[in-house]
Amino acid sequence: MKLGLWTCAAIAAVAIVGCGSGDKGTEAASSDANPGKPAGDSASLPLVVFSQANSADPWRQQFDAETRAAAEADKSVFRFEEQAAEDDPNKQISQIDTLMLESPKVLLVSPAKESVKTAIEKAYDKGVGVVLLDRGIPGDKFTAYVGGDNVDIGRQAAEYIAKRLNGKGIVLMIQGLGGADATKDRRDGAMTAFKKYPGITVIQGDDCQYHRQEAQTYMENFLQSGKPFDAVYAHNDEMAIGAYQAYDHAATKPKTKPIFVGVDGCQQEVVQMIKDGKLDATFRYPDPGPKGIEVAADILKGNKPKDKKIILPTEMVTKDNADKYLADHPGLAK
Repeated sequence: MKLGLWTCAAIAAVAIVGCGSGDKGTEAASSDANPGKPAGDSASLPLVVFSQANSADPWRQQFDAETRAAAEADKSVFRFEEQAAEDDPNKQISQIDTLMLESPKVLLVSPAKESVKTAIEKAYDKGVGVVLLDRGIPGDKFTAYVGGDNVDIGRQAAEYIAKRLNGKGIVLMIQGLGGADATKDRRDGAMTAFKKYPGITVIQGDDCQYHRQEAQTYMENFLQSGKPFDAVYAHNDEMAIGAYQAYDHAATKPKTKPIFVGVDGCQQEVVQMIKDGKLDATFRYPDPGPKGIEVAADILKGNKPKDKKIILPTEMVTKDNADKYLADHPGLAK
């Protein structure tokens, strides 16, 4: 990330669980992020609250750690609290409504699904500064959005796959969380690009919730069906890993290794798998937390963000630049 990247070294302290163990990860993240109201003068500081979609997968664990690190650097300016919703929109709506009872000045929120917009818009209508992180909502009732361009990431992933296939082949798309803004955008961006290649057929696979195990199970069943495919485009790295593991252990599989492409680029494991030729590429999804904290601090100063949508850049990681990527990002999660 080129906009004030914070070290990911704090991940070792917060990466408590992997994908598929959302309850424990959420409880730990919520406990760490909510130590209680501060005593003394700090109690009078304005409050910034963060409603996280979930704190279970590796990318969001990095997201949490860097957001808290950025908030800690500004602890003399504002108080900070976080809660995570296990990707349950109803739970997140309830959490946001409860957080609003504390009269925060700024709400940072990564929506579990678009349906959370009802609670977000209520906060915005009350005059709370609302900064959307990573995932957006329909409409314009928010102060700023900070995140990557998922449509462009999907487009770049599709272009990479199409070129590797020389414009001909079957692509299996393993999708993320149904109803999530990022899932729709990573799908739509890819489909727009694939449509330029009449020799490419896309199988829009199941929603696997961005979880490694769900993608592995889905891929195991897909392989058993005997349907041909030449590439896998997974909406995140965890699902790309799960799909590859299913392929690697399958008794029956394509004679030629398919191309495997993911999104996130936050784990050493992923980069090593690319170096080893197991995965072929990933596209870094930049962590919006530090920039979101910066925007929140500006809002507290009375400065309205100049841009309503702040788009952070991506990077493509392949075998050709994997070593440089590791060197440029020494704090990637293990």
